[in-house]
Amino acid sequence: MTVIKSKRAEGTSVSVVVFVLVAVIFISLIINLFSIIHAKSQMDAAADQLTRQIQLAGEVNADTDRLFESIAGRIGAAENIRYSVSTHYLTEKKIQLATPFSVTVTGTAYLGGFGDFNIFPINLVSYGAGISEEYWK
Repeated sequence: MTVIKSKRAEGTSVSVVVFVLVAVIFISLIINLFSIIHAKSQMDAAADQLTRQIQLAGEVNADTDRLFESIAGRIGAAENIRYSVSTHYLTEKKIQLATPFSVTVTGTAYLGGFGDFNIFPINLVSYGAGISEEYWK
């Protein structure tokens, strides 16, 4: 019986399986990272839209809340999305003409892998700033 011995170094099936597994995990993390970047971009746009709505209305009202709810519902990769407005209010939620204000939109995204493995929480924060365009008597 003749045994053929090869002197070439070839990968074993175990090393190929490990390489494929590592590659799949790496690709999964990259895709997950891109979804987080997209969520951050959407939150930036949300902060800008809320800022413009508050500028035109001159107040934080039910329209602002409805706009935020519709925008936040479309941001898929982030959780616990909320907004806050920082300013000097004239009365209740009214902002006088030429009064500056800032809008902060916050949320949490998770860098994980397959499925719902929420391994690394990442806090996302977006800012918007504006000046009220409404005169209140």
